[in-house]
Amino acid sequence: MKRHWTIAALVAVLAAAVAMWFVQPFGAKGPRETQPDPAVQPTQPATPDTTKQLNWMARWKGEHDRETFVREVAREFEFLNPDVDLTFKFHQEVGLPTEKAVAAEIVDMIKTGDIRWDVVPLNTGQYRDVAQLLGDPHWGHKYLVDFAEVDWFAKTQKPFITENPMYRAAFDNMFVGPYIEGFYCMLWYNRDVAERLGLTIDPHAVTIDDLVSYVRAVYDYNQAHGTNIVAIHEAKDWRTTEYLFRHLFASAVGNLDEVKQRTASESKRAALLRTFQALERLGQYKALGDSYNDNVWWDTRHYVLDGQALFFVNGSWMYSHWMEIDGEKTAHMMPAELPVFQPVDFYIGSYTPQYAIMKASPNRETAIALFKFWSQPKIAEKWVRYTKAPTGIQGHLTQSDVANDQFEQFQRRMHEKYQGNLHFSDDVGFILGEENKLLTGLVNNKVVELLAGTTTAQEAYDEIIANCK
Repeated sequence: MKRHWTIAALVAVLAAAVAMWFVQPFGAKGPRETQPDPAVQPTQPATPDTTKQLNWMARWKGEHDRETFVREVAREFEFLNPDVDLTFKFHQEVGLPTEKAVAAEIVDMIKTGDIRWDVVPLNTGQYRDVAQLLGDPHWGHKYLVDFAEVDWFAKTQKPFITENPMYRAAFDNMFVGPYIEGFYCMLWYNRDVAERLGLTIDPHAVTIDDLVSYVRAVYDYNQAHGTNIVAIHEAKDWRTTEYLFRHLFASAVGNLDEVKQRTASESKRAALLRTFQALERLGQYKALGDSYNDNVWWDTRHYVLDGQALFFVNGSWMYSHWMEIDGEKTAHMMPAELPVFQPVDFYIGSYTPQYAIMKASPNRETAIALFKFWSQPKIAEKWVRYTKAPTGIQGHLTQSDVANDQFEQFQRRMHEKYQGNLHFSDDVGFILGEENKLLTGLVNNKVVELLAGTTTAQEAYDEIIANCK
């Protein structure tokens, strides 16, 4: 029998069909199968079947966007890896206020076998501190993951990191992690103080004679106005004028290959005396002021920011420190190259990992996965944007291409001028020979005495040579 449809029946059928269309994706049979859009990336990782633990002791607390950077890396890694239960703490939050305290914690984990932290802060100074505490200069090979043995590592780093032996040598011929942080050692100065003194400073052409004239200008101004502006800020617990001394010495040698040789020579001894004589000239005008043996670095790092000093010799990282203190005042800080005797085609700076993985970590593979995540171009680019500093990790923005302010402009100019042709050493082995690297403390003290005007170049030189092997 032929069925006759009424208008009401047709409406009912159509309504039921529409309802089924909207309900079906959420029914018992699951969503409709559709082809995925390749341009759309998933926003939520899969639900984990098991949980992995990872304990990360971090650095950069209280360092403005460096702290923001490392927190964001931790959060994103945890979000993308929901099977990882991440414990993330800054070393200050676990009762380890200093870098030496962190080194002692690493030593304790090694001696007890209780690996409480899978990922630990580690720079060249801390590596040396652990070596001294263990009495073992080769401790890293026994207790740290060497990324030279990890297949993806080399292709994620800028080529010179793996090609230049300087970077591996800093950690006893190991790659302990991604080289996230690049830095230059600089002659930071307060623009307002310079203007007050009537000084015009070319950030890329400072000679030792220029620096002597600037320090003398501070001295003369203080004498005429009864003020107490310090020419070069220094602290008792971190003698950063060592960077001034080392680059000035390297420029006296003039040849980077010779500078890097960890052997003594007559030409290097002549360069050492010449450098000491230049520092003695600065000391005639009391370059360090009166409080250099009382200042605690962390508590007085703001002195140049507040206009109490003209210069502060330190690294690129000071941008983050000062931004944490006062962003408006930081805008008045200017980076400049350290002085030289003669123009050279190299500069003092380096790249460093900042973190390492304990080899005996029960969560080693998860920690290595974190470092692989850390080595992506997007992480490198975030570092450059946040810190105004270069990075050793491959990325589209390995230096500041935009150059929106004096910090990015300086970084771009340094990259163009030196192309990664850098030198850096934490000890004086490159000056006095490897066998005399333990004289580093003595040399640094003599540098301070010369700048303070309490010794002469010849006296300092004679004492150091007398202590050489």
